[in-house]
Amino acid sequence: MSNLPETYADDTAKSRRLATLRVLYENEGSANESLLRVALHQLGFRGRFQTEEALAGDIAVLKAELLIEEDSYQGKVRTLVITKRGVAFLQRRIEPVDGIEYPDVA
Repeated sequence: MSNLPETYADDTAKSRRLATLRVLYENEGSANESLLRVALHQLGFRGRFQTEEALAGDIAVLKAELLIEEDSYQGKVRTLVITKRGVAFLQRRIEPVDGIEYPDVA
């Protein structure tokens, strides 16, 4: 991990990744990309913090940490599914993960 201070963009990305997990969890465990974009927009992630590249990067980070899985319907509609590990992260039953904001105690 770098010793450089985090930027606003870094903080926003961490927060957006946590929001993505929460959206999936609250939507009965899954959502397609279109629904996810709308939900994130409604949560205030707009403009340069809501680009195709940003979402693709978030998906890559969440998949690499085994917090989500990706599914596809007829090869056209990409759906993200929260894993048991993703739920455990939201419930703070696992340690913090680099690059993702750790949820507050509910």
